[in-house]
Amino acid sequence: MSTARWLTALAAVAWAGTVLVHAWTNERGVGGSQKQTPEEIFAYHTKQDGGGAPEAGRPIFEKICAACHRFGEALGRDVGPDLTTITSRFKKRDVLEAILWPSKVISDQYKAEMFELKDGSVVTGVIVRENAINVFVRTAENPDKPVAIAKGNITNRGESAVSLMPAGLLDPYSPEEIANLLAFVMAPPPAK
Repeated sequence: MSTARWLTALAAVAWAGTVLVHAWTNERGVGGSQKQTPEEIFAYHTKQDGGGAPEAGRPIFEKICAACHRFGEALGRDVGPDLTTITSRFKKRDVLEAILWPSKVISDQYKAEMFELKDGSVVTGVIVRENAINVFVRTAENPDKPVAIAKGNITNRGESAVSLMPAGLLDPYSPEEIANLLAFVMAPPPAK
């Protein structure tokens, strides 16, 4: 695959993730009616001290975060980073930045790889394990069951600069809903 085609595939993965998030949230009628840019969201919420109701943020977390992130013992899944101890490592500003621009900094533990296959398709995901015959990849589309890719079927392989966490997750939400979500993840994790 040429470099241009490889970059096009990478851009398509990022675009598809954003489109999926918008379709998912719009289909469910989630959030506020006026779209803000990520920069506007960031500026507004980093100027606010406190604010938000943690209990009102939980349903939002369950809709857009729990499919990939664990928060406490009773909530979420282990696909992306565990958020249980997030407040011991990060400030609200850092958490918001990671939500708004998930590809800005990607931990080595969660870096995705792109695999171009002989049929021209591209699979992107985090490597779970690898043996002499297959690479097992956790994809955003199927995070619970790693996809087995036969090594003999791979024509090109490289690290993705795009996080599996799509950009645009907060787009459909109002400032109040975003404040509630941030209050929830910055509070102690729920017991159940």
